[in-house]
Amino acid sequence: MDLRLPKLASDQKLRRAEALDALDSVLPFDRREFLAEILTDDDIATLRHLAKEGIGENSLRALASDLGYLEAWSLAATGFSLPWPAPEALLIK
Repeated sequence: MDLRLPKLASDQKLRRAEALDALDSVLPFDRREFLAEILTDDDIATLRHLAKEGIGENSLRALASDLGYLEAWSLAATGFSLPWPAPEALLIK
């Protein structure tokens, strides 16, 4: 079983990376490409919304890391990005 992440189209990855640039004061720059590959557009929009609403920097970094782990797990377990809300059958997995 191949557990590598699926290759994103370079323009999609670039767009996500640029969206993460808005969070460069909080998220480490060296993780930008990694997060752009794993996180969905909705994940990035959520992080940007939380940053704008004033969530603490440490909390935002932790949330970005957690989302990355959850997305990677979902891709490895199901081959798909994690749907929100996650269905009960997926949570039991």
